[in-house]
Amino acid sequence: MIDDMEISISKDEYRLLLEFLFLADRCVLSAERKNLKSTEPYRALIEKLLSYAERFQCADLVVDIPGLPHRMVSDSLESKLIYKIFSESLNEDQFWLKLAHALAVRDVDAELGAIPSQPQSSPGQTELDEMRLFKLAEKLLEWRNELLRNGLSRLELRAPTAFDVVSPKGRSDIN
Repeated sequence: MIDDMEISISKDEYRLLLEFLFLADRCVLSAERKNLKSTEPYRALIEKLLSYAERFQCADLVVDIPGLPHRMVSDSLESKLIYKIFSESLNEDQFWLKLAHALAVRDVDAELGAIPSQPQSSPGQTELDEMRLFKLAEKLLEWRNELLRNGLSRLELRAPTAFDVVSPKGRSDIN
């Protein structure tokens, strides 16, 4: 078993590591807001890696905010190109996934009827719920493939009418 490991990295590699730490720190902060104790080892590792910033001439990218028990990667790093590429890619992926899901729900609601706002426990409800899930998975796959192939080029945006499917929230999600 190895107790300590020596790793040799360049200044540029350390700067890239800071970008990963920036992303990791956001995840750890989110978990800490939910009072999850499992973040302690991650916080300790982030702190240890940030302590090398001065040695790699990256001290300007690490901040020590009075009142906080730990250092943080500077927000100025967020504006750097490499991080933005990951961020924009993630946001775009989320857009396409949400759109495909909303269109799939719309189609399943049109085919099987909208889900009632109050859960029902009638005999056969389980089969209907299972059928709805299978249909939803099927439609989601269809819409993801459609959007991957054609983007928005074959979608028609229009105002909802009285004949459109209404979601359980009382308004049309996507038509």
